[in-house]
Amino acid sequence: MKAYTKAELIVRKRKMILFAAILICVSVLSLLIFTNRADAKDSRPVYTYYTSYEIQPGDTLWTIADQFSGPDYIDKADFIDNVKRLNHMSDDNITSGKYIVVEYSSYEKL
Repeated sequence: MKAYTKAELIVRKRKMILFAAILICVSVLSLLIFTNRADAKDSRPVYTYYTSYEIQPGDTLWTIADQFSGPDYIDKADFIDNVKRLNHMSDDNITSGKYIVVEYSSYEKL
């Protein structure tokens, strides 16, 4: 094992302190940058609307979710559960020609 001189130990310690300081600065800057982006994305108001939708042949609740789910719904299953709740549905069966109420959201005010 090599014995370090006092000068070598001081240099080594300064390098470690400099590395730790750089690591902390990078971490803090990254946190600030990503926090500001998330706040900016969430700061826009989201408006909720309801519409009557006529079920087309071949439609499923999943395809309807593709058309109407907006900024409020990240998960399609949550959107479908809401549609079923609004229309008092106990299962996923829908019939073409029938109407259902669909909640949708938008960043734009109508």
